[in-house]
Order: sequence, then structure tokens, then C-alpha cells
Amino acid sequence: MIFTSLTRISLALKPFHQFIYLLAILLIVNIIYKLVFSVMPSAAESNEIMLNFLALAWLALVNLMVQVFSIIPVASSSKASFVARIKNRLHRGFYYLLFFVFISISLAVIFLSFKMLRL
Repeated sequence: MIFTSLTRISLALKPFHQFIYLLAILLIVNIIYKLVFSVMPSAAESNEIMLNFLALAWLALVNLMVQVFSIIPVASSSKASFVARIKNRLHRGFYYLLFFVFISISLAVIFLSFKMLRL
């Protein structure tokens, strides 16, 4: 099953979700501070702000993984009723859709990371 590795990783990171929120708040405060209190923004400051946004995107991605993939629905047994099996398949299909969205967002953030680190 393709969710086992994501589930293991998200369960391992679950105790650190408050630390992830703290880092996100610190990054947001730093971005706001740089934008509000900069008199003459230089290229170095704008690169630093872009890197802060990139770190915020990574934290949002890790938080999404921790929140969504820590509980995956199990496959229904053949003894369940027809309606229960259909509901379970739809629920699991939704998680497959979330998995592919997560992978595509991860690839986009990786691509952005390489582009921004070349600046």
C-alpha cells in the first residue's frame, strides 16, 4: 500500500506538530517585520523574504502531511454491507486523491526550492 510510508513518517512527526506551528508563527512574524519596518528594501532582504516564504511553504507541507496522513482508513471486509463498502471505497479514494495532490505540491515546492536557491 502506498500510504504506509507516509503514515509512518507522519506518525513519527506527530509529536512535533506544536514545534511546526511555532516555527510557522516565527517565520510569519519575521516576514511581517521585514516588510513593515524596511525603509529601503535591498536585494538581500528580498531574497531573505523569499527564502522565508519557501520555508513557510515547507512547513505547511509537513503540517499537511502530519494532519492528513496520520489516520488512514482501513480496507473494508467482505462481510460489511454493500453501502458500507461503497462508503469505505469513496473514503479511501479521497485519501488517494489527497495523496496525489500532496505529491504534486511536494514536487512543486522542490522545484521552487531549486529555483530560489540558484538566485
